[in-house]
Amino acid sequence: MNKGYSIVVSPSDSAISRHYFLSRRNIIIFGTVVIALVIIAIVGALNYTAVYVRAMEAEMLKRRNAQLEREFAKIEEIRENLRIAEATNRRIKVMLGIERTPDVVEPAITDISPKYTDIEVLKEMPENIPSLLPTMGQVSREFGPGHFGLDIAAPQFSPVISAASGMVESAGWDSLYGNFIVVEHDKNYSTFYGHLNSIEVLDGSRVTAGQIIGTVGSTGKSTSSHLHYEVRFRNEPVDPVGYLPFFVKL
Repeated sequence: MNKGYSIVVSPSDSAISRHYFLSRRNIIIFGTVVIALVIIAIVGALNYTAVYVRAMEAEMLKRRNAQLEREFAKIEEIRENLRIAEATNRRIKVMLGIERTPDVVEPAITDISPKYTDIEVLKEMPENIPSLLPTMGQVSREFGPGHFGLDIAAPQFSPVISAASGMVESAGWDSLYGNFIVVEHDKNYSTFYGHLNSIEVLDGSRVTAGQIIGTVGSTGKSTSSHLHYEVRFRNEPVDPVGYLPFFVKL
């Protein structure tokens, strides 16, 4: 005889009763199926929740990345506007005469003369005499009529050093020489550095011989990257070669 449970259903308005028999085996099978379905439903709900959460995180990251890109674009736009404003400000200063390169004077000397070779540049020279080559490169144009210094071709961003110790007399922008620096070494000597890419010193600051004061560029009226370098003796341009030991032959 099968063991199980009998269920009798008897309606109150009828004399006929219905009899149902459930074996234990069927009850176990039914219960197992129900439990399995519940477990499947729970696992499915958990997986769906995890996928939904990942999708939400991905969407949030996507929106955050888009926001960062917009912020970076604004920063770049601000930088560009600042660069344009700075260039405009420099042009206005040049137009108003607030910031300009010193006036060019006619050279007092067109060739190296004994007057300057008497300085004995092959010996150790005082710190305030411009005896250092300001940048490493090739001389592309020498001192001569209509050209009061040396043009030294060098890669852009090459360091430019002060040829001697002294004080920065002026540093700024000029329509012809672009970014420039004038260093006063003493009451007799000063040096000029033009077409710079960047200026690394301030007006009035003290510099030592060999100190980096800027970088080579092609600013102003220039067709290639180079440094325009001048030596001035008592405000008159002289040939810088006369102060460079490895160029001078006594």
